[in-house]
Amino acid sequence: MQVPFDHKKQNEQMKKNNLLLAASLGALALASCGKSGPKKTPGGIAFTIEKAGKGEKLKKGDTVLVHFASYLNDSLLMSSRQQQGSALPLVITESRDKYDLMDGFAMLTEGDSAVFVLPVDSMPQMPPMAKKGDVMKVAFVVESKYAAAKQNAQEEKEIAEYIQKNNLKTTKSPKGVHIAVTQEGTGAQAKAGDEVTVNYTGKLMDGTKFDSNVDSTIRPGMPLEPLKFNVGEGRVIPGWDDALAQLKKGSKATLVIPSSLAYGLQGSGPIIKPNSILVFDVELLDVKPGAPAEIPATPPPPAK
Repeated sequence: MQVPFDHKKQNEQMKKNNLLLAASLGALALASCGKSGPKKTPGGIAFTIEKAGKGEKLKKGDTVLVHFASYLNDSLLMSSRQQQGSALPLVITESRDKYDLMDGFAMLTEGDSAVFVLPVDSMPQMPPMAKKGDVMKVAFVVESKYAAAKQNAQEEKEIAEYIQKNNLKTTKSPKGVHIAVTQEGTGAQAKAGDEVTVNYTGKLMDGTKFDSNVDSTIRPGMPLEPLKFNVGEGRVIPGWDDALAQLKKGSKATLVIPSSLAYGLQGSGPIIKPNSILVFDVELLDVKPGAPAEIPATPPPPAK
């Protein structure tokens, strides 16, 4: 079952991405390379650029989307394309020591395919199945350089085209969700802290459905029941908190949510790729007032 607006799942996905990268970056950052190569990082790690990119030069502070694969000699150990599918986000940071691979990334260009090589003899701990004289190789493909302003502008263009193609009449929420109300409710409007009960179907812009609590074909064997949560408490993606607070009880609406208010660079699972715009058809079934905020007790006056 894919729950596209569960922050716990999003955090788990982020940890998975970080672990995948750490598996390759960590090994290289701790070891020097005893072999020469066409190029070397300042710390001495040899690398070659197998295919030169045509984009911008990378620098510290940039966020890039990368694919990687690690090899023992020529035997594949791990591939992010196989395990993750989509490119993983990586922030190029200040190197921590002279063997830090971050120095190598700062020597690359957007679009580069590069292979970093080091002998296992130089590593603090020899990898399983490795023997003296073997080499570890890690191949990186820098898919693109990420810029929030550029991404947001591109998504706004795509959203505008989607709205026009589907004849949606939308308004924009304070944070930037495009809301097309298809049935106006007559009940109370949801506000921060209120408990809402919602039916929904989530899909990508190409129509691919990834979750629903009203469609049994998406959740085989799972009970179909309305979703309940409290608005504004961060239990859902930001776009949901923002959009649901614009609707009244009984409303039906289509929400078009930019990736920055959904799963952003991380994506979620195999269907929701990084930078995915999400579309939700929702029905706000009920709105219940949230619990009143507790008023701290007034301390008694000091004794005279």
